[in-house]
Amino acid sequence: MFNNKMNKAQRESARGEPCTMRLDKCNSGVDNETVVFAHKNGAGMGLKSVDEDGNEVGFYACHYCHAVYDGQHSQYGRHFLNQMVEFAIQETRQKLKVKGLWHEKITSEE
Repeated sequence: MFNNKMNKAQRESARGEPCTMRLDKCNSGVDNETVVFAHKNGAGMGLKSVDEDGNEVGFYACHYCHAVYDGQHSQYGRHFLNQMVEFAIQETRQKLKVKGLWHEKITSEE
Protein backbone atom coordinates (compact mmCIF):
# COMPACT_ATOMS: atom_id res chain seq x y z
CA MET A 1 0.00 0.00 0.00
CA PHE A 2 1.38 3.35 -0.98
CA ASN A 3 1.29 6.35 1.28
CA ASN A 4 0.10 9.18 -0.98
CA LYS A 5 0.72 11.84 1.68
CA MET A 6 4.34 10.69 2.12
CA ASN A 7 4.86 10.47 -1.65
CA LYS A 8 3.55 14.00 -2.08
CA ALA A 9 5.98 15.18 0.61
CA GLN A 10 8.81 13.40 -1.21
CA ARG A 11 7.93 15.22 -4.45
CA GLU A 12 7.54 18.59 -2.73
CA SER A 13 10.87 18.17 -0.93
CA ALA A 14 12.67 19.14 -4.15
CA ARG A 15 11.66 22.78 -3.67
CA GLY A 16 14.80 24.81 -2.96
CA GLU A 17 17.16 21.83 -3.30
CA PRO A 18 20.08 21.72 -5.75
CA CYS A 19 19.96 19.38 -8.72
CA THR A 20 21.47 15.97 -7.92
CA MET A 21 22.11 14.98 -11.56
CA ARG A 22 24.52 17.86 -12.23
CA LEU A 23 25.19 17.53 -15.96
CA ASP A 24 27.64 20.01 -17.49
CA LYS A 25 24.92 22.57 -18.38
CA CYS A 26 22.98 22.03 -15.15
CA ASN A 27 21.14 25.19 -14.13
CA SER A 28 19.13 25.01 -10.92
CA GLY A 29 18.48 28.75 -10.98
CA VAL A 30 19.40 31.42 -8.44
CA ASP A 31 17.50 29.78 -5.56
CA ASN A 32 17.17 26.30 -7.10
CA GLU A 33 13.77 27.38 -8.40
CA THR A 34 13.94 25.12 -11.48
CA VAL A 35 14.44 21.94 -9.43
CA VAL A 36 11.65 19.35 -9.32
CA PHE A 37 11.38 15.70 -8.28
CA ALA A 38 11.99 13.82 -11.54
CA HIS A 39 10.66 10.26 -11.60
CA LYS A 40 12.78 7.41 -12.87
CA ASN A 41 11.65 6.37 -16.33
CA GLY A 42 10.42 2.88 -17.03
CA ALA A 43 7.13 2.58 -15.14
CA GLY A 44 5.11 3.49 -18.24
CA MET A 45 3.47 6.62 -19.57
CA GLY A 46 1.87 8.55 -16.74
CA LEU A 47 2.98 6.03 -14.11
CA LYS A 48 5.43 6.77 -11.32
CA SER A 49 8.24 4.38 -10.45
CA VAL A 50 7.74 3.14 -6.91
CA ASP A 51 9.98 0.83 -4.89
CA GLU A 52 8.84 -2.15 -2.81
CA ASP A 53 8.37 0.08 0.25
CA GLY A 54 6.12 2.57 -1.55
CA ASN A 55 8.73 5.31 -2.03
CA GLU A 56 8.62 7.14 -5.33
CA VAL A 57 11.88 6.51 -7.19
CA GLY A 58 13.40 9.68 -8.56
CA PHE A 59 15.85 12.49 -8.08
CA TYR A 60 16.09 16.24 -7.72
CA ALA A 61 16.52 17.63 -11.24
CA CYS A 62 16.84 21.12 -12.65
CA HIS A 63 14.91 21.97 -15.81
CA TYR A 64 17.90 21.21 -18.05
CA CYS A 65 18.85 17.83 -16.50
CA HIS A 66 15.21 16.75 -16.41
CA ALA A 67 14.78 17.62 -20.11
CA VAL A 68 17.95 15.71 -21.02
CA TYR A 69 16.82 12.66 -19.07
CA ASP A 70 13.41 12.74 -20.73
CA GLY A 71 15.13 12.67 -24.14
CA GLN A 72 14.68 16.26 -25.23
CA HIS A 73 18.44 16.62 -25.84
CA SER A 74 20.61 13.88 -27.27
CA GLN A 75 24.23 14.93 -26.73
CA TYR A 76 24.66 12.24 -24.05
CA GLY A 77 24.56 8.49 -24.45
CA ARG A 78 21.74 6.58 -22.76
CA HIS A 79 24.17 4.44 -20.72
CA PHE A 80 25.89 7.57 -19.36
CA LEU A 81 22.54 9.17 -18.48
CA ASN A 82 21.34 6.02 -16.73
CA GLN A 83 24.51 5.97 -14.61
CA MET A 84 24.13 9.66 -13.73
CA VAL A 85 20.49 9.06 -12.78
CA GLU A 86 21.40 6.15 -10.49
CA PHE A 87 23.92 8.37 -8.66
CA ALA A 88 21.32 11.16 -8.46
CA ILE A 89 18.70 8.75 -7.09
CA GLN A 90 21.08 7.56 -4.37
CA GLU A 91 21.96 11.12 -3.36
CA THR A 92 18.31 12.16 -3.35
CA ARG A 93 17.39 9.09 -1.28
CA GLN A 94 19.96 10.10 1.34
CA LYS A 95 18.50 13.62 1.47
CA LEU A 96 15.00 12.18 1.88
CA LYS A 97 16.20 9.99 4.75
CA VAL A 98 17.72 13.01 6.52
CA LYS A 99 14.41 14.85 6.09
CA GLY A 100 12.48 11.87 7.47
CA LEU A 101 10.69 11.37 4.15
CA TRP A 102 11.96 7.90 3.29
CA HIS A 103 10.06 4.93 4.62
CA GLU A 104 11.21 1.35 4.75
CA LYS A 105 9.34 -1.76 5.74
CA ILE A 106 10.29 -3.06 9.12
CA THR A 107 10.70 -6.79 8.99
CA SER A 108 10.69 -8.90 12.10
CA GLU A 109 12.92 -11.89 12.36
CA GLU A 110 11.34 -14.99 13.71
